[in-house]
Amino acid sequence: MTKEHKKMYKAGKYWAVATLVSASILMEVGVTTHADAVENNKYDGTANVNIDCQANVDGKIISTDDNATSGSTKQESSIANDNATSGSTKQESSIANDNATSGSTKQESSIANDNATSGSTKQESSVANDNATSGSTKQESSVANDNATSGSTKQESSVANDNATSGSTKQESSVANDTKTAVVDESKNTSNTENDNSQLKQTNNEQPSAATQANLKKLNHEAAKAVQNAKIDAGSLTDEQINELNKINFSKSAEKGAKLTFKDLEGIGNAIVKQDPQYAVPYFNAKEIKNMPASYTVDAQTGKMAHLDVWDSWPVQDPVTGYVSNYKGYQLVIAMMGIPNTPNGDNHIYLLYNKYGDNDFSHWRNAGSIFGTNENNVYQEWSGSAIVNDNGTIQLFYTSNDTSDYKLNDQRLATATLNLDVDDNGVAIKSVDNYHILFEGDGFHYQTYDQFANGKDRKNDDYCLRDPHVVQSENGDRYLVFEANTGMEDYQSDDQIYNWANYGGDDAFNIKSFFKLLNNKNDRELASLANGAIGILKLNNDQTNPKVEEVYSPLVSTLMASDEVERVNVVKLGDKYYLFSATRVSRGSDRELNAKDITIVGDNVAMIGYVSDNLMGKYKPLNNSGVVLTASVPANWRTATYSYYAVPVEGHPDQVLITSYMSNKDFASGEGNYATLAPSFIVQINPDDTTTVLARATNQGDWVWDDSSRNDNMLGVLKEGAVNSAALPGEWGKPVDWSLINRSSGLGLKPHQPVNPSQPTTPATPVNPSQPTTPAKPVQAGQATATNFVDQRLPQTGENNSQSQTMSFIGILLAMFGSLLGFLGIKKRRND
Repeated sequence: MTKEHKKMYKAGKYWAVATLVSASILMEVGVTTHADAVENNKYDGTANVNIDCQANVDGKIISTDDNATSGSTKQESSIANDNATSGSTKQESSIANDNATSGSTKQESSIANDNATSGSTKQESSVANDNATSGSTKQESSVANDNATSGSTKQESSVANDNATSGSTKQESSVANDTKTAVVDESKNTSNTENDNSQLKQTNNEQPSAATQANLKKLNHEAAKAVQNAKIDAGSLTDEQINELNKINFSKSAEKGAKLTFKDLEGIGNAIVKQDPQYAVPYFNAKEIKNMPASYTVDAQTGKMAHLDVWDSWPVQDPVTGYVSNYKGYQLVIAMMGIPNTPNGDNHIYLLYNKYGDNDFSHWRNAGSIFGTNENNVYQEWSGSAIVNDNGTIQLFYTSNDTSDYKLNDQRLATATLNLDVDDNGVAIKSVDNYHILFEGDGFHYQTYDQFANGKDRKNDDYCLRDPHVVQSENGDRYLVFEANTGMEDYQSDDQIYNWANYGGDDAFNIKSFFKLLNNKNDRELASLANGAIGILKLNNDQTNPKVEEVYSPLVSTLMASDEVERVNVVKLGDKYYLFSATRVSRGSDRELNAKDITIVGDNVAMIGYVSDNLMGKYKPLNNSGVVLTASVPANWRTATYSYYAVPVEGHPDQVLITSYMSNKDFASGEGNYATLAPSFIVQINPDDTTTVLARATNQGDWVWDDSSRNDNMLGVLKEGAVNSAALPGEWGKPVDWSLINRSSGLGLKPHQPVNPSQPTTPATPVNPSQPTTPAKPVQAGQATATNFVDQRLPQTGENNSQSQTMSFIGILLAMFGSLLGFLGIKKRRND
């Protein structure tokens, strides 16, 4: 390119980018999302993304460094999508890259790019994205989301983001993407939006070359077999690649439990992107969503009346059936609550109650903080479960979180016995007895806090020991199923990347994913630390003062794939046990996949599920990958949901009622929009171990499904301005408040409708609460009995939703500014 042409190109590029940015703002199509502190571990929604991408080109490992940082504790999600190219035959791809080249055969190429490179046969590349920067207040954020490509057959997608900078006060933002090489895998095995930086030359049907035969001899038997199954030309492998392949452990020894594999993680993340109505959470009518009246109560830490956020919640359940207990005419729910935006957190558990079968949201009342009103932010309580003891008391299981002595969320499983006063006037807490720590990890089956604290990388590691869910068998034995991390029995390490069983796909997928992790420093680090687990232990027979009798190996492990599977709960339907958990793709080891989710949908949350004939397993993932529910709206919308919890529906042994909270806490969806209980909805469990979301919604906070539960007015549509829109006015095009999203281009949301079967359902009882993700430490001895518990008769909280205003005026100014830039660019070009 001549000097004159370069000047003309750059001037035109500035004009085009300014015009695109201005137009997008005027059209108000820029919807971005806010991660907020959705993560209950006091994560602040920030991610430091650090990408060291390496692409394998023509058999050589090429390194690209993207000055970024990936995932940290106290952080919700991490984004990094560099050199992400979605390529497949007859598919168009949108690539953002600087200093690269795009060429295609039999295709036109629309490129806003400098000297760059991306080659694919029969593929179109539309490129525009230079030096994009995003940040958030009081936070250092290093974001890499360049070259993000989302493509589908016969569809063209283009990204415009040139020198775009979005920042805020007290924040340093470091951006990465310059001089990168994008390699498009043309094989049919390449997923549409996947960044393929591990392309290996494919074999043809010709006679193997001498180089191919020589390299096959260098590979051990299992590695050579995998290479041949993947149809990779062994002759193109470097000695370094051969050495890495020979390190793989191909052992097929029996696993002690089920695995969430790297392939499963991809299936979950891609299900979010596809917005398949089989899994997508229904759209809810945003204008119908109210703050919970009963959340106006005496705060556990301040001792003063305040409006509180409500998030993870769970009902007191029948110990055997799992139905919501009809406790002396009342339904009881325990919920994590706290004052929004409290420094260092305000996370404690409260007892809510309503008449059994009453589905009027305004009728719920608050019996107060379970551990009194002299709490602090050093010892907090996170989510759990509760059942009725034989003597009529309530046995509570919860997470005790200790942050004393500079600890970072030292989580422990705890229990306490609740004695209640119940009469026609309501429910009051009489006393809380026998509260004590049950389990702190054993080091072998499950990681302890000390093991985590002494680990090599606390910044990127995630410690979990929380959300105890009690299950009572028909013979009266009680078990706790809980979230954890694996211990030394099968521990986190770089060796897990070489464990073939962790990948879960065919040899082609596994080898591709293997080199993808090896070639990306940060994803490799996350994969080596990922050791999430769903654990199980047995309690002794002392119902009101239980102790741990036996600890077992995990029911499910997520080694190398994910570090967090929370809000665990078990539902028995007929002779089968269904194991559910909430998770976030951002807690996985594929940041590119997470970037796709938050770019297209604006959120990365999901509910996963497994089925077994026995409580102890072995469990099989539902819907092949385990995905049961996926996010359907951005995380900063009023109708965003999380912390899904399933309970059986009486009279319908093939259905569960899903409960959750709505609107991420700390006013993520706008000032005055407190986190609140969401409408519940039905998921059908099919005989072939698949599931389907049904068009069956309830009022907010309905835990007992019966003939009066269904309220279709709570369902919404994905249409701006509609009477029953899933978004409040101003939420379409809402400004970015998620440090992980570095551009304000339109999301890829698309309408979907859940299944509406012809036969109406008439279920009856319980819905299981949402399990918390942010546990806390048990109250100190003597506190409960020394506390005066008051049965609050709370006034109904008025709705005080603030609506975001449109930015038409600002858009006009920016349009004028863009026109000026374009004019100056043209003038400069002419003068040159």
